[in-house]
Amino acid sequence: MSRGQHQRRLLPAYLATGAGSAPLPSTLDTLTALRASGVPLAAYHTPVHRRVVELVSGGSLTAVEIAAYLALPASVGLMLAEQLVSDGLLKASVPIPDALAPSRAGRPSLQLMEEVLNGLQSLRVA
Repeated sequence: MSRGQHQRRLLPAYLATGAGSAPLPSTLDTLTALRASGVPLAAYHTPVHRRVVELVSGGSLTAVEIAAYLALPASVGLMLAEQLVSDGLLKASVPIPDALAPSRAGRPSLQLMEEVLNGLQSLRVA
């Protein structure tokens, strides 16, 4: 192999998950923030699972950032995160932009409603 070329993986990326069956539909998003829960890893967790927990032990990362650090496709990163969340090793939270957060009355914010109105007005045929 010449310099500058990347070494090719010998195994498919999905084998990093240790899953032997088809993946379940993910409830996580690529921008889901993940942080360690402090629960210890079990014997069946792979070295990649261990690395994911190490990555988030100092704070939180999104699922897509974890996949990038591990040089894996985002879909595999999501699968790893989903497994670790279901095993209780990671906690997941989806950040909500302030404009989408409901007001005290349980209604959308004024800022969001103004943005929707502006979008609808720009669609209006003149």
